[in-house]
Amino acid sequence: MTKKPTAEVSIPAPIRIGGALMAVAIVLAIFTAFEVITHGWMSPFPVTPRFLLIVVAGAILGGFATMTRNQKSSMAQVVALGIALVLVVIGRFIPQPVLMVWDQYWLPAYALLAFACSLAIRRAMIPKG
Repeated sequence: MTKKPTAEVSIPAPIRIGGALMAVAIVLAIFTAFEVITHGWMSPFPVTPRFLLIVVAGAILGGFATMTRNQKSSMAQVVALGIALVLVVIGRFIPQPVLMVWDQYWLPAYALLAFACSLAIRRAMIPKG
């Protein structure tokens, strides 16, 4: 069997932004589940630098993840994924002062908002006609 040569695919920036927002929505949904399981529903949620670094790392991961098999791997992808990993590791070792306290319902609310924005951005990229 011979493989057909496939054309390289370039992922547009709005698709990457939509992927980043989708990853943020997933991260916030996971945080919501863990908070509800460990502390119960409607307990205050402390926003710490670790939480923010994990959300940023999730956004980087979602923005630079491989989208299709035809997508060419790039050094920018590897560097971005390495940065995401470093952010999570740094979050483990830095001090964790409480920057603010949210009511717990803001986590799923922001997750739904990020999910809706992700779908809107990606939907806008679909060719009309």
